Amino acid sequence: MRSTRRSTGRHAEAAAVFACDDAVFAGDDRLFVVFDGRLDNREELERRLGVPGASASDGAILLAAYHRWGGNCFAHIVGDYACAVWDDASRAFFLTTDPGALRTLFFWSDRGRLLFATEQRGLFACPDVPRELDPEQMAAWLAMLPREPLRTFFRGIRRVPPGHLVRWSAGKFTLECWWRPENVPTLRLKRDEDYEEALRDVLAEAVRCRIRPGERIGTHLSGGLDSSSVTAVAARALAEEGRGATAFTAAPRHPQPSRRNRFTDEWPHAAAVAALYSNVEHVRVDNDAMPMLDALDLREAGNDWPLLNASHNAWDTAIHRDARRRGLDVMLQASMGNMTISYDGTELLARRLRSGDVVGTLRTVRDLRRGGGRSWLGIAGQAADSVLPVALRRRLRAAFGKGEAGLFDYSAIHPEFLKRSGVAEQAIALGCNLRNVARADSRALRLAVLDRSDHRGHSAMATRRLFGIDVRDPTGDRRLVELCLSIPDEQFAKEGVPRSLIRRAMRGLLPDVVLDERRKGLQAADWRVTFDAALPGLRQEVARLRNSPFASECLDLNRMEALLAAWPGVEATGEQANYDYLCAFSRALTAGRFIRRVEGGNG
Repeated sequence: MRSTRRSTGRHAEAAAVFACDDAVFAGDDRLFVVFDGRLDNREELERRLGVPGASASDGAILLAAYHRWGGNCFAHIVGDYACAVWDDASRAFFLTTDPGALRTLFFWSDRGRLLFATEQRGLFACPDVPRELDPEQMAAWLAMLPREPLRTFFRGIRRVPPGHLVRWSAGKFTLECWWRPENVPTLRLKRDEDYEEALRDVLAEAVRCRIRPGERIGTHLSGGLDSSSVTAVAARALAEEGRGATAFTAAPRHPQPSRRNRFTDEWPHAAAVAALYSNVEHVRVDNDAMPMLDALDLREAGNDWPLLNASHNAWDTAIHRDARRRGLDVMLQASMGNMTISYDGTELLARRLRSGDVVGTLRTVRDLRRGGGRSWLGIAGQAADSVLPVALRRRLRAAFGKGEAGLFDYSAIHPEFLKRSGVAEQAIALGCNLRNVARADSRALRLAVLDRSDHRGHSAMATRRLFGIDVRDPTGDRRLVELCLSIPDEQFAKEGVPRSLIRRAMRGLLPDVVLDERRKGLQAADWRVTFDAALPGLRQEVARLRNSPFASECLDLNRMEALLAAWPGVEATGEQANYDYLCAFSRALTAGRFIRRVEGGNG
C-alpha cells in the first residue's frame, strides 16, 4: 500500500489506502479528493469547467467537477477510476467507481469509522477488520449467479459497485446508482451506413483516449472480431504519431482437430490482421507456455478474488509476463466486445415472436435462412426456446435427446451446501445461462453479462500489482456501451448475419478472412495438454482441500476426485470434458485454493 491518507471530522474518522503509485490527492477548504485511475474526457471537462489544461491534475479536474455538479459529477466523467470525496459541508464521504469495472474500491465501517481501499488486502492492514469468508457469496459465485451489488467474499467488507455512489455519513451509508444504461433511448438513423460510421467513430475515440503519449502499448489479439478491431484501430492511431504496438496471440503448440462451428488455431487469423499494419509487432505465445499450477501460484499472489478459469490463466499470465519483459506499459483488450461492438443480435427473433410481430418474425426467419445459413430445425429450436417456459423447454429438449447443460454441468458446488445457502432454486432455474432471466430482451441480457463480468477489476488490479501493466478495455468504454445499447437489434443481425454491424463497420480495416469467418475461435484448444501435465499436482491440490472444513463443505470433493480418476487423456475430443474440467473442476479448484489462502492453510 503505497499511498495513504487519513481524514478526521467531528462525526467520523476515515482512512484510505490506494494501492498504486499514481493516486492523486486534491483539496480545498470544503472538499478533499482521492483519485485512482484516468480521466478519458479531460479536454471536454477542461472546456466545460474552465480549468487550465496540462497543469491540472485529474484530481483538480474532479474537484472542479464536484463543485459544479455535486454528486452528479460522475455522470459527466469518462474513464477507468475509483475515487473518494470528503465534503465538509455535508459531513459525508462519497465513494464511487466508473461503470467499466476495471478499477475496484472496497470499504469497511464500524463504530463511526470508515476504511476504504482499492484492494481488499489494504483493509486487512487494520487489525480490527475480520478475514471471515461469506458462505452465501461463495455459493452465489460457484453457481454463477448475478452478484448482489455490495457483497464481497468477506463478511463486513463491501465493494462499491461499478456506476454506483456510496454516501457515508455518521457511521451509516446509502447506495445509489448514477449510471442508468437501461434508460438509454433507441438510436434512429436514416441509413445503415450511419450506424457503421457511428460505431467506428466512438470505437476510435475509446481506443485513442487509452493510448497516452510515451506509453508502450500492447494488445491481446485473438482471431476474432473484437480484439482484431481494437488492434487495428490502435495501430492506425499509433501510426499517426510514428508509434507502434505489440500484439500477443495465444496459440496451440499441439495441433487440434477442427470442431463444428469452431476453429482451433487463432494464429492465422490474427497474423492476417497484424500483416495489414506495419507498425504492429506480432508475438506468438504458446497456450502451455506456463505450467497451469505455476501460473495459478503467480496470479493468485496478486489477486483478492478466486480466479475464473485455471486452464486459461496459463496463457493469459504468460502473455503478461512476456509483456513485462518487453517493457510495455499498457495492454488493450476487448473482453466486453461480445456485448457491445460485436453483439450478435440473437434476441431479435425472440423479441419479434414474443411481441406478436408476425411480419417481422417471418422476415427474420427468411433472413436467418438466407444470410445466416441456418437450418429450419435450428430456427425452430431457437423459436421454441424464446417462447416456451424454461422448465418446459428443458423437458422437450431432453425428450428429443438434446438436453441442455445445467447448473451441475458447470459447477462442482456441493449439493447440500447449495441447499443450505438459500440460492438453490434461483441457481437451478438460471442454469448458468443469463438468457433464462433476460428472455427476448437484448439490453437486459447484455447488461446482465456486463454486471457478472466485474471480476475483471480484480484481474486488472492483480496485473498492475504483478507486472506493472495497466489493462484497458475500449469495448467497455461507457460511451461505446451506451451507443451499442441504443442501436436497434436489426443492425446487429442485418439480413440474418450475426455480428453484422461490426463486420460492415470494419470492412477495409480488417482482412476478409476475419470479417467473413462465421465460426468462433476456440481459445486454448489444446488445454488438455496443460491439464494432463498438471494431474499429479491437481490430485495433491484436491487432497489438501480436504484439510479445509469450509472447502470440504462447499465443494463436491468426491466429484472432483472422481473426475481426476476418470481423466480421458489429451486425445479425447468429447464436449463433456469441457464442462467437467474447464468449467466445474476448474472453478472449484480456484475457489478451493482461494479458501485455503484466506485460511492460511499450507498442507
